[in-house]
Amino acid sequence: MRKLTALAIAASLPATMAAAAPAPAAKPAIRVGGPSALGESKVAIVGSDRRLAGHRFTVRQGGETVLRGRLRKAPGRPAPWRHAYVADLSSIHAPGTYRIAAAGLRSRPWRVTAAGSRPAIGEMLRYFAANRDGDEPSPVHDPSHLNDAAVHPDSPVAAGQEIALSGGWMDAGDMIHFTQTTAFATAMLEASARLSPEAAPALEAEADVGIRWLLAAHPAPGLFVAQVGDERDHRVGFRDPASDDASPKPGIGTRFAYPEIGGDLGGKAAAALALAYLRTGEEAMLDAAREWYAAGVATRRPARPLRRTGYPRYAANFYVAANWKDSMASGAAELFRATCAAGDCEQSYDDDFRRWLSDQRQTGAYAAMGAVDDFASFGEAEVCGAFGGDVSDFSAASRRVACERLAENGRIAARQARSNAFGMPGYFGWGTTAQNGAAGALAALATASPDGPAAGCRVAAGARDWMLGRNPFGASFVVGYGPRAPRHPHHWAAVFGAGVPEGAVVGGPAPRSEVRGQGFRAESPFDSRFATYEDRRVDYVTSEPAIDYTASSILLIAALEGRC
Repeated sequence: MRKLTALAIAASLPATMAAAAPAPAAKPAIRVGGPSALGESKVAIVGSDRRLAGHRFTVRQGGETVLRGRLRKAPGRPAPWRHAYVADLSSIHAPGTYRIAAAGLRSRPWRVTAAGSRPAIGEMLRYFAANRDGDEPSPVHDPSHLNDAAVHPDSPVAAGQEIALSGGWMDAGDMIHFTQTTAFATAMLEASARLSPEAAPALEAEADVGIRWLLAAHPAPGLFVAQVGDERDHRVGFRDPASDDASPKPGIGTRFAYPEIGGDLGGKAAAALALAYLRTGEEAMLDAAREWYAAGVATRRPARPLRRTGYPRYAANFYVAANWKDSMASGAAELFRATCAAGDCEQSYDDDFRRWLSDQRQTGAYAAMGAVDDFASFGEAEVCGAFGGDVSDFSAASRRVACERLAENGRIAARQARSNAFGMPGYFGWGTTAQNGAAGALAALATASPDGPAAGCRVAAGARDWMLGRNPFGASFVVGYGPRAPRHPHHWAAVFGAGVPEGAVVGGPAPRSEVRGQGFRAESPFDSRFATYEDRRVDYVTSEPAIDYTASSILLIAALEGRC
């Protein structure tokens, strides 16, 4: 099973730095995306081993030709083909199912509906539901891990203390819980609810699962839990979570809680809890947000790797971050909004927002919103008004810097999208789908800035299309949704059969160096010399889903609806 260490994207090559050697030719094909809303950009990609610029393409609905045009060269790297071309059908605004024909090739259907890709949000929320733990109802398994958790005896605080920390979400294909990803995913779901009013009830209900766990993870003054469960989970392998409570195995029947705090955890948890206060008005959430934030400030560093704090080797070093001010910036932004909603804007949070952003080594524009680093863009979107709502209480200085950074993120995403023929706007690495979702969302959110890229909505639509099939593999990376959807995700639910849990977003294509570095040799006719993908359960690089991958992808769909 995947060992979740520092986010691999930090060490991976960006799309603009892919290997220069020519990729082997693949069988010619047309790759399409969707489902699309009526007015969205709709661009099919024709991959070929021969030159097709200027060749005709047609778009048919049923037996009728509804559009004719000519192919033009796609920008960026065409791998795995020698050439890639654009067939633009964006002028089609009528609901229906369309197929593109060009150079003797015929595409799969491209669906255009009034709802666009909004139904995908409901599908992806099924993964969160499946990964619920404790007494939180899951459609896949019975109540589980009800014994969580005793504080680890080597903890510097509350050693051996019994606390009630059942519930929340299991993080990925394993069963461990992390404040890092729980807070991140919760904040993303809450922001998505503001962007997609029709999906908001379901998004907010799922976010509450994360909120309940975050409240439990801070049960007493000075006690902040970073992790529940440990490396021993991986040694047991895939299994029904409901079987764990009866297990005699150490670290399985009763799992340890690991206290640790840093600005990365404190800032993200504060952001999620402050957002929950904004929609519920429950003072306990605002109080908890303040306490997580204050604890993060006090450390003046990111959370430490657990094995470096005196815990045993099996605690492992999961989700290790280099930065912390990026998370604190977003925590400060949401706390300022929350205190204003409570009736007394606390100017110190507005000031802190700008103070954290002043360290551009940690908070500079990157067109990412990753679970570990680069979370400043979330607060920037908030302060610039990209999530909606009145932001006039923020100072003019905060709004200005937020909109400037957000616009730069959008421009970076647009540049990245142009660097490859299929319009993926993020960075290829371990968890490419999370980068695709976050960068695509930022492109759409950047339209809130006066200087945002004109192509922001087109880039976001392309990111959605890449995730759902307009990629070299012609595959969706969402289990149970879209063409050639994953059937063999690296996930404990494999014990219940193929194709579960539905709605899970798998890691997707990754650099060959990442995949081969883990001992896998993925081979596909649509691999390039740079990136590879396989729907194979053992390959946890390309095939393991995670709540942060899925949350980023949900935000992408919601941003398309709310900003475009």
